[in-house]
Amino acid sequence: MGGRAAIYARFSSHNQRGESIEIQVEKSRAYCAENDLRVVATYCDFAQTGTNTDRAEFQRMMADAKRGLFDFVVIYKVTRIMRNRDEMAMARIMLRRCRVEILYAGEDISDGSAGVLQLGMLEVLAEYESALDGERIRDGIQKNAERCMANGCVRYGWDIVDGRYVVNEEEAAAIRLGVRMVLSGKSVADVVRAWEPYRTKRGGKWRFQTVRRILMRRENGGEYRYAGVVVPGGMPAIVPMDDEERVIRMLEDSHRPRAKTEAWDFPLTGKLYDGRDGGLMTGTSGTGKSGRPYHYYRCRSCGRTVRRDVVEKRVADAVREALGSAESRERIARMLADAEEERADEKPLSETIKGELAKIETAFSNIWAAIESGIAPPGGKERIDALKQRQALLKDELRTAEALEHALTTTARCSGLRAWPPPRWTTRSSCARSWRAWCWAAPTMTTACAWRSRLTILPAWAIICRCLAL
Repeated sequence: MGGRAAIYARFSSHNQRGESIEIQVEKSRAYCAENDLRVVATYCDFAQTGTNTDRAEFQRMMADAKRGLFDFVVIYKVTRIMRNRDEMAMARIMLRRCRVEILYAGEDISDGSAGVLQLGMLEVLAEYESALDGERIRDGIQKNAERCMANGCVRYGWDIVDGRYVVNEEEAAAIRLGVRMVLSGKSVADVVRAWEPYRTKRGGKWRFQTVRRILMRRENGGEYRYAGVVVPGGMPAIVPMDDEERVIRMLEDSHRPRAKTEAWDFPLTGKLYDGRDGGLMTGTSGTGKSGRPYHYYRCRSCGRTVRRDVVEKRVADAVREALGSAESRERIARMLADAEEERADEKPLSETIKGELAKIETAFSNIWAAIESGIAPPGGKERIDALKQRQALLKDELRTAEALEHALTTTARCSGLRAWPPPRWTTRSSCARSWRAWCWAAPTMTTACAWRSRLTILPAWAIICRCLAL
């Protein structure tokens, strides 16, 4: 016969029948040697279905055929190249257009009309066997699903032992933590950050969408779901189903309340304006795919954003430069004194803090009343701890506010500003410390809200930024 030949071999992942790639290639090479064919290329598709042509090596073989690299394609059996008659017919037509013929090393195909009939029957049989295998596989999967078997489906939170799910306590601890955080009002981004010490099944870092998907799985509550089969209680539960259903409802609700960012995190909110359209800029934050938080100021009009650390550093430097001049400090002190006189009728800060403390006492009373009634509110311990921290902070600020309201006068405050030396602001932390020190030395600059630095934006920044034309 003579000529150039390419060998094609394919291995099916679910049905190898002893016909490995090595055997196919070996028998095809023997066939080429017997028929004086020179092997110029070998194409092998591993663990690929034969029902379609979406195979890398098959496509490479067809491309090389168009380039005229060989005259024959040698295949061990009909089932190895294709299990779909329509796709096989198209492949044969394309190869013939390239003047390439298909030869079978493991099939005894007759010549003439008998060979056409025989080849057609073999192709029909190959497609029939493929369809039958598919039905058997689907039936097997369905039966395994009805028995709540794992079917090789790996899930975070469980291990597979003897084909069934067993809780992985280390991974389950992460899921329980995430569920508790969501029930206590935390966001998915908070959970991503809390899961930083944990890793995925593959050892990678957590991403927002992956964490959200895991938290919203009904499997967490013990409901087995696979191949359309749903079996309540069909697998070991990690959290109570009632808790899981509440988590799902909370995460599906796009309008649910989110944890508020404290104003101290964005001290220029309400004081910063976009120089292009004059739009007010407010502080906001986001979370990247890795769970890392990003902070910036966004213009409400045009959506323009600037990094928090960059703009705050520039504002701090500009204020420092302005306060380096005694004349500037005198002018600002006079403006602040006038502003304070205008706000003389406003409610003192101490009264506002007392109101917030009363609300915390009411929250405590509600929690204790629920516990006494036999109702354990979700995240109750975390909520109580947060309220206690808030209460301690407010009491501190109340003592400071009351002392200032009684001890300091407008004249003393303004003189404090005039005598105050400009600080060295190099980092955001030192800048924040300087702002607080500034409030201590010159309380006039913050009007009635001087000592709520952690709760309210300092109103003095509006005047300072206007003076500096920021």
